[in-house]
Amino acid sequence: MRSEKYSKAADRNAEPAGKRKKKLPVWRKILRAILILIVVCVIGVGGYLVAAIASAPSIDPKNIYDDIAQSSILYDQDGNEIDSVDYGQDRTIIKYQDLNEDTIHAFVALEDKTFFQHHGFNWVRMIGAITQAVRGNSQISGTSTITQQLARNVYLPEIKSERSIRRKIIEMYYAFRIEQALSKKEIVTAYLNSIYFGYGNYGIEAAANTYFSKTTSELSLLESAALAALPQSPDTYALLKDVDSDTLNADNAQQIVVGGDTYICNDIAKDRRDLCLKLMADQGYITEKKMKKNQGKDLIDFIDPTIEKESSDKASYFTDYVCETVINDLMERFNLPYDEAANMLYTGGLKIHTTLDSQAQSVAESEFDDSYNFPGLAYLNQDENGNIVTDSGAISLYAYDNMFEEDGDFVLKDSEVDVNKDGSVTIKAGHRLYIYQTDTASGTDYSIEFKPCYKNSDGFYIYPGGYINIPLSEKTPSGDSDVTISAEYLEDNPELFDVGSDSLKVRSSAYTLQEGVIQPQGAMVITEVGTGEIKAMIGGRGVTGSQTFNRATATRQPGSSIKPLAVYSAALQESYELEKEGKKFKYVDLHNDTQGTNYYGDYLTAASTIIDEPTKYDGKNWPSNSYNGYMGKVSMRKALQQSINVCAVKLYNQVGGDYSFENVKKFGITSLDEENDRNPAALALGGLSNGVSPLEMSLAYATFPNGGVRNSAICYTEIQNRKGETLMEGESETTKVLDEGVAWIMTDMLKSVVSQGIGGNASVSGVQSGGKTGTTSSQYDIWFDGFTPTYAAALWIGTDVNIPLTSMSGTAALLWGKIMTQIPAATTGEYREKPANVIQKSGEYFTKGTETGLNLSRDNKKVKEKDDEEEPQTETEEKKKEKKTSPEKPAIPVDPEPSDPTEPTEPTEPTEPTEPTEPTEPTEPTNPDNPDNPSSSTAG
Repeated sequence: MRSEKYSKAADRNAEPAGKRKKKLPVWRKILRAILILIVVCVIGVGGYLVAAIASAPSIDPKNIYDDIAQSSILYDQDGNEIDSVDYGQDRTIIKYQDLNEDTIHAFVALEDKTFFQHHGFNWVRMIGAITQAVRGNSQISGTSTITQQLARNVYLPEIKSERSIRRKIIEMYYAFRIEQALSKKEIVTAYLNSIYFGYGNYGIEAAANTYFSKTTSELSLLESAALAALPQSPDTYALLKDVDSDTLNADNAQQIVVGGDTYICNDIAKDRRDLCLKLMADQGYITEKKMKKNQGKDLIDFIDPTIEKESSDKASYFTDYVCETVINDLMERFNLPYDEAANMLYTGGLKIHTTLDSQAQSVAESEFDDSYNFPGLAYLNQDENGNIVTDSGAISLYAYDNMFEEDGDFVLKDSEVDVNKDGSVTIKAGHRLYIYQTDTASGTDYSIEFKPCYKNSDGFYIYPGGYINIPLSEKTPSGDSDVTISAEYLEDNPELFDVGSDSLKVRSSAYTLQEGVIQPQGAMVITEVGTGEIKAMIGGRGVTGSQTFNRATATRQPGSSIKPLAVYSAALQESYELEKEGKKFKYVDLHNDTQGTNYYGDYLTAASTIIDEPTKYDGKNWPSNSYNGYMGKVSMRKALQQSINVCAVKLYNQVGGDYSFENVKKFGITSLDEENDRNPAALALGGLSNGVSPLEMSLAYATFPNGGVRNSAICYTEIQNRKGETLMEGESETTKVLDEGVAWIMTDMLKSVVSQGIGGNASVSGVQSGGKTGTTSSQYDIWFDGFTPTYAAALWIGTDVNIPLTSMSGTAALLWGKIMTQIPAATTGEYREKPANVIQKSGEYFTKGTETGLNLSRDNKKVKEKDDEEEPQTETEEKKKEKKTSPEKPAIPVDPEPSDPTEPTEPTEPTEPTEPTEPTEPTEPTNPDNPDNPSSSTAG
């Protein structure tokens, strides 16, 4: 029984062994936990703040203009400045007194209304943004003051697009430092000098001049508001844009003619401009009356552009290639979208140390400027109107006078246009215009473009095309492929279009025509053996400006220059691999010649005998050679030296299409067609579906003197930011293509093409060069691809459309040798020593083990051969199996390697193969077009 003095409180506090401990209430435990958590968070946040600030590079805001330089500089391999890249306008730094009040107030009202009160950042906006992040938005945005934007643009260009807490902390720290060092006047002036205004304008002075033909001090209120609307998205909001299908489709886009050229007046930021004016009124900078007077104005009514064109007498193909490569590498390295990577290049003040050999580039440019180095056009296949037509009669190039009148107007005839009753016109597809349907951000567009045309006066020039400038909103599809232009648009633009009863005249100010391009054209790429560094790049001739069509990276048919990659090196490499496996080469008999499987030896080697003779496919003799006839028995080396088509096809059939195809891929040729290029017309004779580029061919040929290892291309060795810190380094990837011994033998064989074969024009003074010629059907394309010990180079000559040239590949070889001879770095160095696995027997080189089954004796005496006089043998099961697995007969290609138009002669009596001699010193270049010179019978 409980005592009368018992209480619940006493019972709660009772503890055994005489100890007494008070228990905490639950709410106090929760409060304590919260306090501990807050302390931990404060310590953690503080530690993060300290760590972030400690990792930030030091800055000197007092000298802020030292860090605003925007142009990126390119240096050659020796550290000499060779070019600079920016958005096309030089920055002009102005002082505070050059600004007017409306301009300053416009930016402050729209970007940072508390600018004159805060000390670098706006805590209210920052807390609001953090609250949003806590609620689920992982990014912190929309919190930057003008000072923070200045800090980000100047000191954090590499990560300014990164929306992270760390970047925001560093940005706030820098903003605080700037506020301590500079006055508000200095800060707003530096801000306006540093920001980008679109269309190549960095700094407000450049923008004022480009968009309004004024200095900043002369800007009106409306013009100031227009500029203040741009920095949020300068590329999108830029007040001017070049004419293309996308800009024509943009809302509020109108055409404007400046200096005879057509541009787009882009008023997409109109709403933001009006918002700026409203905020200026709300914040007391202007009156309501001024706001209403300026709101709602169309940009076209007050823009007054001045366009400063670049003055350049050359097209810098190498610079363009470097810029494209750097942008792609920045995108990958820093996970940036294209426009931000481009801004980083063109405005970030990068120092790009390129691989360019300025001497090599200068020599190549000089020789490409000399028209005497290039062949003429053999003939023009024209119709009765002077248009150039294909063999089937289709027009490939219109005569310029058949396209444009003397005053430059383009008149659509009755057959090309319908004038509708409502005043609209329907332009018909075909005839002299293309109509392309394209999908854009603004919807489906119908681009109206000129077909190519030509002028043949003081040189042959091709005008690749152009387009009629009509906004998307004014075009509607008509039928399957036609397009109708609205009557309202035609009526509103009488200065651009003249509508007749059955015709439409398009004034020259209403269309854009591409620049005429001299023909024939050419391209050359020089790369360093063993590094993949691009030492020179020429993408065309007679073209000025930047971002022009680069033939150095475009593809053309290679002709016989593909043979060393697809046939000869493949044959030696496959034999090397079979010997390593203890196997012998298994030959196939297509039963289309007299050779069958005879004379090759146990392996395909430089000494293997191949009979140059008529071979039949589908009952017809194919292929034919560039010379009239056949040579009979020749060695593989001689077949390469003389570029014998029959021998190349025979070797291809023995190697096999799959092996040949994969071998070419290892050489870095990325343009192969997996389905259509596994045939002898493509791989043995160079009739590839997509062609090859000079850049890839130069790198492929560098593989031979580099011991069979291919290097990928690099165009820069290091990229530094404006502080001299390394951002990226250029790295070449390597691929093992050939065994070192096979590569050495191929190098020796290709050297003999120049010293003893048809490539004599490519000889280089002071060093033995090697390489291979290439000529395509009807002499549309001519090549020489080759190397010296240190440099490899590929040179292509042809027209931008298929027009026959007056000479074959000897002209390309001559120009190649002429250029390489003048480059000091190309005429020095030594080739690799003969590898240990290469032996010499009977005057020829072999990888060890493949010398068996020779048909040549050591002292040029006849040896016993298994020829057609032997008793016929019964067909074994193995032979039957080989026949079943032998490749199908290839179809006759449409465009085989160039051949003499006459019927092939009867085969000559097979002769004993001559023993190849050691390569001799290069002979004097011969004239490939001289019929009296036996070496003039060049094959592609």
